[in-house]
Amino acid sequence: MAVILRSNTDLVYLPDHGFVGEEGALRILPQITRQIHRIDISHNLLGSAGTFTLFKGLSTVRLRHSSPELGLGLWGLREVNLGMNGLDDSSFDCVLAYAKKDVCLNRVLVQGNEITLKNNVESIINSLNSSHISSLSLVNNISIDPDGLIKFVETLQSNSLKQLNISACNLPSSISESISNYLKSSRSRNLESLELNGNQLGREGIIHIIDTVEESNYSIQQLGLLANHIHSSRIMTMDQDDIEMDGTISEQHRLKMKVDEERIMEYQVHRRLPILLERNRILTKRIRQAALRTLVPARILLNASRPSNEQVARTVMGEISGGSTVFVGFPLLDLPEEVIQLIVRHTSDDPWAFSESQWTRMRKEATDKEGLKNIIKLRMERSRGKSREEEREIRRKMKEEWLTRGKWDRWEQ
Repeated sequence: MAVILRSNTDLVYLPDHGFVGEEGALRILPQITRQIHRIDISHNLLGSAGTFTLFKGLSTVRLRHSSPELGLGLWGLREVNLGMNGLDDSSFDCVLAYAKKDVCLNRVLVQGNEITLKNNVESIINSLNSSHISSLSLVNNISIDPDGLIKFVETLQSNSLKQLNISACNLPSSISESISNYLKSSRSRNLESLELNGNQLGREGIIHIIDTVEESNYSIQQLGLLANHIHSSRIMTMDQDDIEMDGTISEQHRLKMKVDEERIMEYQVHRRLPILLERNRILTKRIRQAALRTLVPARILLNASRPSNEQVARTVMGEISGGSTVFVGFPLLDLPEEVIQLIVRHTSDDPWAFSESQWTRMRKEATDKEGLKNIIKLRMERSRGKSREEEREIRRKMKEEWLTRGKWDRWEQ
């Protein structure tokens, strides 16, 4: 079959092309030219052997396309789609080991495979934590072991991961505790989206996770919990009329239990959760705007020095001799330091958007003159030879980098 190039030729699109094992991998590799940054080879049958061959070859390709001897800049893949390829734990480990070295790779899709997380979990999580992957999809890996996923979540501490999708993986309610612990920890600070749709978390699991978001997580902005119904294992109060002669629960009571569970989950997922996610979006916007508004006034006021008596006298005498009215301004810099800092904080129009640690970092940033020189130098280097539109994009990216570096990109309690 012919190779299909899409989206301005940066994508090799090869789903359902009959690539099988090592031979299939060897047929794919010649298509990866330097202009390619995304590959979709879903719905083939590479399996473990083919995956190892493919990513061993990609490592060679990456080195060749990034050769400094030829004056080539850094090359790498940005997105890899390996859905429905018969990948197991060792194959998944191989993919992430490659991602750890390819700093360009930020999106990996391995949906519908045979990943169980029973094997190689330490290696898998080490590679993920060390990579630049921002989006990972494990959708429809129905054989994932709950204990393996718990271990995965408990050791997950990637600074790059923003989107994690583990929907339709047949996950039981027992994982909700680990998910909640992750969401309440600083390890999830950069996670913006977590999809858990189509599992079996049940009412109690969902409520536990949503309670955690309400009390401890102010950064997540998308949380999918649809279609997670299971019958509650809790013993519920029953009237004697609800019990049959043989001791079983009557059909009427079963129906009542189901209706009650659906009603509760409807409220939790469709009414309570959206309010909390909107709260997080608002809080995130508040701290970002407050930080950006404050920086310039903070640099001016916190680096200002009081004029000497000689300078004041010279200014006054000059104005008198010129016949002008002497204006005596408010002696702002004579105020106590803590008052000046409070004034600076209020220049944000939202002084209490900052946590104390965020405000401490802002004061340090504003008084770092050497850091300011380096930022100006970096922006000039990046903007050299660029168009106005490219310069605007560079400033936008540097602004995002600045917010992230100072941790003013997320609300802190």
